[in-house]
Amino acid sequence: MKALGIAFSARKKGNCLNCVEYVLGKLKDQGFETEVINAYDCVIKPCSHCNYECFAEKLRSKNEECPIKDDVSAIYAKMKGADVIVLAVPTYSGKAASLYSAFTERAQGIIKDYEEFKNTILNKIIALIIIGNVPAGGDLAYHTVILDHHDCKYPPSSILLQPAEYGQGSVLGTLVEDKRVKDRLNSLAESILDDWKSKQQQDTLLSDG
Repeated sequence: MKALGIAFSARKKGNCLNCVEYVLGKLKDQGFETEVINAYDCVIKPCSHCNYECFAEKLRSKNEECPIKDDVSAIYAKMKGADVIVLAVPTYSGKAASLYSAFTERAQGIIKDYEEFKNTILNKIIALIIIGNVPAGGDLAYHTVILDHHDCKYPPSSILLQPAEYGQGSVLGTLVEDKRVKDRLNSLAESILDDWKSKQQQDTLLSDG
């Protein structure tokens, strides 16, 4: 059992990383092997300066690799190898962080078709943590990230954490110190574990059938 967390904040250590590490700590207590990827430490480039290599088979009747060289393919490889994926995404100006957006748009260049994407990513247990205040567009970013996962086999457990709700500014990076935030993260971890148990039961029934 492996759980992978990815924090998409532009800063090295803040709310996203803290919250992901907290949830993965709970999963580790239940026997999961855990790993956290901090986007701050990675090179994640958006789609740019290409010749639609991801559509080369349709356009030129041959397979071509994405010309962008960064850490995106390695991150997707780790996602393929995980059983549970926890994503933490901050809100900037009412939008999901650009590191997250760049990462998701690159999927079509890394994973060749929808069937592969469904079988290697969308069949995982996925959980989402979005951080941002509703008056600043946090709810818009929340629904954007949810929509990105509408095809998941198991509907993602998700929470929107508003720093203002806890009397904090998001730039402080101290959300996880509030007991109410910990309670919500505990509930998220419990939902992940419930989904994991349900998946295990379904997989057992399918194998027995």
